[in-house]
Amino acid sequence: MAKMIIMHDYPLHMVEHCGFAGFLKALRPQYSMASFDAIHGGCVSMFLSQKDKLLEFIGEIPGGVNLTVDVWSSRQSVGYAFVTGHFVDKDWNLSSRLLNVAVVACPDSDFALNQPVASCLSDWKLEGKISSLTVSQSLVSKTCVESLRGFLSFRNQHVLNGQLLMGKCYARVLSSMAQDALGDEQLRATIKKVRDSSKFVKTNDDCGDKFDELKRLFPTDVPYKDLLFDNQTRWDTSYNMLVGACEHKQVFSCLETCYPDYKISISPEEWRKVESLCSCLKILFEAGSVLARPNRLTANELYDEMTKLQLELSHAAMGDDVDARNTVNALREKFDLYWRGCFLVLAVAVVMDPRFKMKHIKDTFTNAYGEDAEDWIKSVSDAVHDLFLNYSGHNLLDEYVEIEVAEEPDFQQDMPQDANTGDVQSVDETSPQVEQTIESRPIAEEEEHASITVEQTRVCKVEKQNVEGVCEVVSEEHQQLGDESEDHTLFMGDELLEEGSTLVTIGDFDIDMSDMKTEMDQYLDDTLVLMSDSFDVLGWWKLNSINYPILSKIAVDLLSVPFSTVSPDSVFDTEVKQMDSYKASLPRVTLEALLCTKDWLKNQTLKKSLRL
Repeated sequence: MAKMIIMHDYPLHMVEHCGFAGFLKALRPQYSMASFDAIHGGCVSMFLSQKDKLLEFIGEIPGGVNLTVDVWSSRQSVGYAFVTGHFVDKDWNLSSRLLNVAVVACPDSDFALNQPVASCLSDWKLEGKISSLTVSQSLVSKTCVESLRGFLSFRNQHVLNGQLLMGKCYARVLSSMAQDALGDEQLRATIKKVRDSSKFVKTNDDCGDKFDELKRLFPTDVPYKDLLFDNQTRWDTSYNMLVGACEHKQVFSCLETCYPDYKISISPEEWRKVESLCSCLKILFEAGSVLARPNRLTANELYDEMTKLQLELSHAAMGDDVDARNTVNALREKFDLYWRGCFLVLAVAVVMDPRFKMKHIKDTFTNAYGEDAEDWIKSVSDAVHDLFLNYSGHNLLDEYVEIEVAEEPDFQQDMPQDANTGDVQSVDETSPQVEQTIESRPIAEEEEHASITVEQTRVCKVEKQNVEGVCEVVSEEHQQLGDESEDHTLFMGDELLEEGSTLVTIGDFDIDMSDMKTEMDQYLDDTLVLMSDSFDVLGWWKLNSINYPILSKIAVDLLSVPFSTVSPDSVFDTEVKQMDSYKASLPRVTLEALLCTKDWLKNQTLKKSLRL
């Protein structure tokens, strides 16, 4: 019963409803109805049990977690922050889970979201593991968002100078654009006429019969769309209402003369303007429909959808229809502002698609920006390499060597010493799996007697790499401190390295670090993967995570970045969701338990249905 109540949003107090109790007694007279306290305890216990499983589940993921925050309103003038985690799970599939539901006393305050996000990081052990954060800014202020950016920058090591830490909800942007189009002052009166006309026909039986009779006078190759009522809290219903009415414009024109009680007159010019509006809304509707699908797109796929929207808006802005041009220009301005804030994340995600890499970026940017494309392309290329350096710890040797760090005193104790001088001797340890390398480190400080001290001595173990013309010889050797000298030189065998130099010795060959290819360089130089309808980008990275250990971490984080904070069924909403009065009356812990557990159970049910 607890599971039923959670899954279907039934009130906990239903166990006290006489109608429900009578129904169960009719089914099974000997059944003893559970009390409210028992059901409440069962729901909370289920929440805690599922939370433990989810903690373990998230602990096994190969990358970081992307957060979205959606804020709901309520009649009590408090807000509710829904914090959802999006990530690639251990099986390398896109996953998302509602993590926290927090009460926000003052949604319009400058620090409204800091505490909900802090609680999420603490509850789910996500400190330092956040890859991106997307916020619905319907209720919260811009200052609140900037405060959250600073808060996260302090609590979470971020990349690309914080550009991945904040983004607007794409679905909200589309909704705002659609509302701007539908709310045009010059079209409001006409839209109302169309809405009232559809209502009149749908609610008047005699008029409906006459309308159907007139339709037969205007046969079409495809069936007419139905006349619809629209729900003005969802802009897709308004679009569908207008499209359906436009298909019947000839019938409506005849209805004015054939049915005297119908007194709404819509001129041909007004119908033309409605058709122009529909052509604009169609572009937004198709873009929103992608987000309304049950299966979320990876960021590289969403890049294509957004560039498609951008291209269609540009074409409409250059069309022959003056009304459509005027409407689209305003929409394009709003979308371009959003695009500038998120294109870099999307573009880098495209580079993580082995079918495209930088080639797709160059092609789409050249088509979109012409002579200015080079600057845009360079910004993506720079971001890709900056991101790689960030993930590799700003040390290019990290992908070539496995480093163990030991404090000098402890390290020297384990090394043989010369019986006469007490100096540390170098030790050669050779195996068929390790290549010899050394990286000199800056000297920490000079002692008063000019003796050289080194804070840390590194033992470097070089992993197998493809270096053309170089034998894959494996050896391991310790660094040896040289005599007291002004040059502060370090010795390794017969190689003399000046302080500050970086040299890799492999067998008998010396290679400067500048000659080495990073993982990123190797990936970009590799041949593009062939196009295929069944290609799974996350599946490809799963198979190639051994070859590209650093890039695979970038891929799982970037490809799973969400750009919408709302669920698929709320993509077309024009109003902020409101917590109903019953849920708002529940204690905070109970409310979070019910809503989070519902989401977790829903995901389990969805997985089972997909397997079937």
